[in-house]
Amino acid sequence: MHRILAGISFSVSTTMAAMFVASRFPGMEIPFPYWIFGFCTPLCISTPVCIIMNRQAEQKRRLNDKLRAALVELRQLAEVDQMTGLLNRATFLRRLQEEQDRQPGTCLLIDVDHFKAINDGYGHAMGDRVLKAIAGSLRATIRSDDLCGRLGGEEFAIYLRNMPSTQATAMAERVRQAIEMLDIAAADGTHIRPTISVGAAHADGSASAGPGASASADQLLQRADMAMYAAKANGRNQVRLAA
Repeated sequence: MHRILAGISFSVSTTMAAMFVASRFPGMEIPFPYWIFGFCTPLCISTPVCIIMNRQAEQKRRLNDKLRAALVELRQLAEVDQMTGLLNRATFLRRLQEEQDRQPGTCLLIDVDHFKAINDGYGHAMGDRVLKAIAGSLRATIRSDDLCGRLGGEEFAIYLRNMPSTQATAMAERVRQAIEMLDIAAADGTHIRPTISVGAAHADGSASAGPGASASADQLLQRADMAMYAAKANGRNQVRLAA
């Protein structure tokens, strides 16, 4: 409303000021009825114009707000795994490389043990429930600034920022224990207690990197993947640290 009043005031005052200046010149006296006309005319013209312009500005503002909200939603759809709410594979790998370029940390590669048996025995809907429960447990266990993503299927990954291998191994064990404590009831009354195998790899452990250099994201994931398969081969439901 104040914008409308400001626009009307500007139009009227500009017209009246121009008439006042003109009336100061010799022979340019302006009769009183003209003053009334000079006041009313811009008032009548500027009022609807200012109202229309203000409405258009408000519509543009609302459209811009909707556009910004749509862009945020599109970005989220592009970066987040829709089932679990974690980072999707492409986003996790991109941000992992960005973090690696800044400061080395430790990567955990996580695979759900015997997940195919859960899908085959209880159906894919139950399998999705298990994955969602595991994703929620991962988010609740790690630090808020750590990266957590679903790489695909029953495979997850965590990047622990600026965390040495000793502390990271302890964190990985906490993650494993948190998943082991999940108790998910199936429709037939049975309970599913999922477990995970975890491979951990610290960035400074890359043999191909120079002294003091950190491993690339691909190298880090490859080493964590090898450690995770070693955990599976050794009986599952455990954490293995890459050499």
